[in-house]
Parts: sequence; structure tokens; C-alpha cells
Amino acid sequence: MASERFQLKGYTLPLTPKGQSSIVETPPWYYGGEVMQLVFHTDKKRVKRLIPPPLEIGPEPGKGIVWFVEWVSVSEANPDMAFINPERAVYRECLVMIQCSFRGEPGYIVPHIWVDNDFTLMRGFVQGFPKKLGRIYRTKLNDLTPKIGGKRVGAKMKGICEAHGERIVEGSLVFTRQAAASELPAVRFYLMRHFPNIEDPSRPAVHELAISQISDAKVADVWAGDADLKFFQSALEEIAELSPIEMQGGFFHSMGMTITGGRVIYKY
Repeated sequence: MASERFQLKGYTLPLTPKGQSSIVETPPWYYGGEVMQLVFHTDKKRVKRLIPPPLEIGPEPGKGIVWFVEWVSVSEANPDMAFINPERAVYRECLVMIQCSFRGEPGYIVPHIWVDNDFTLMRGFVQGFPKKLGRIYRTKLNDLTPKIGGKRVGAKMKGICEAHGERIVEGSLVFTRQAAASELPAVRFYLMRHFPNIEDPSRPAVHELAISQISDAKVADVWAGDADLKFFQSALEEIAELSPIEMQGGFFHSMGMTITGGRVIYKY
């Protein structure tokens, strides 16, 4: 039998006899981090080009959000990874999302996202996030840092994303007040899972829309503020096509959640 002949194990490549070398471990995956999110509006015609049917433009046409996040993430298969090897559990990302809807249910699709570690790059492909490698920087606030300080009215934070030698996204937030969790935009991700067919490039092996199965989502210590955001011209990226933009403010908060897997909602 095939199961007797094939002894290699793992959730993703590489498959090995012990199964411990996979780039991504079996879900559930557990996340905790701090999110700077910057809310903007742009021309709905520009947004519409990024929304594949059967998704439709959202109830607030032209709305988008950029997240600069630093995550700690471990799996059920190896919950001690943050201690065993922090490099395999900590990463940063810059995520650009556009509001859309599916059969009347509003949500967001992510046309652009950059991360700085290989395990989250591969996990994005599994889930349906179009991740690329980049370098993400963000201001760190600490109550004991002279001349900078911690979270307070007037505190300033900047996020920068660069890739292949180019600056891609830059955003900033100036804290104006503490806020309630209910003020945060409700985010539901519609994900495009797409894997090419090695025999016929014109016919993908996998082409479908999915949503993540999320539980135990929590936010805390929410701050609101005045935001700014820039998308830069690039020889390789198309993100500048979202410009010009109008800012709608921003937030900074802590966040935790569990992703248990996903559910396919449409097959092309």
C-alpha cells in the first residue's frame, strides 16, 4: 500500500522521516502581537480592479487599511517554539487590505503583504495571503525610554516596509486618545488560494476563495490617533496605484487570536 511505502512526514515541505523540518507546522496556530492600523479611502475605481469576482466592492467603497504588526506565533504542534527558537516564532508584517463583500457579508481582501520570515511566508501561501519577503520596521514605545516614552497622548509611531532595495509603504500615527475596542474596524479576511499547475500554467491546480477559522480573538489597550500613509512607486510592485489616498485616522492596540484552519467558500 502507498501508506506503507511513503514514510515521510510533515504539514508542508520539506517532508522528513521525523516530520519536524516542515516550514509550517500543523494548525491550530496561536498569535499575539501589537498592531498599528491606518485607515484610508481611495478612488473606488482603483479598488474595484483589485477585487476578483464573485467578491464585490464593499459597503464603504474605496476603504482600505494598512497594518504594521509584530507577531509572536506558535503552533499546537510545538507550543514552546518561542522559547526553543524565537526566530521561528517572531515576525513582522506590513499588510494592505481592501474592503469588499461576499454575498452581502462585508470583509477585506489582501492584495499586498510583506513579511520578514520564511515560515510566515509559506503559511501565507497555505492560507491565501499573497506574502512576499520584505523588511518591516516600526517604532517601539517604552515608558522608560528617555525622550521617547510610552503610550500616551502625543506619542508618535512610524512603520516602514521595504523590499528588494525599495521603500514600499510608510505610515505614521500620533496618539490623540485612548479608545474602546468597539471603535476598531471589523476585519474579516477573504483569502485567495492559488497554486499553479506544474503541467499546464493556464489551469491552476488550486484556485479558490477561503476564509480563516478564527477563535478567541481579543484586543486590549486601544489607542486612536491621527494617521498618515504613503505608497511609493516601485519597479516591481503595483501598490502606488492605490494613490492618492485620504486618511481616516488610525489605531494601535494589542491583539491575540487562534487560527484553527480555514473554510473554502468558492471554487473557480
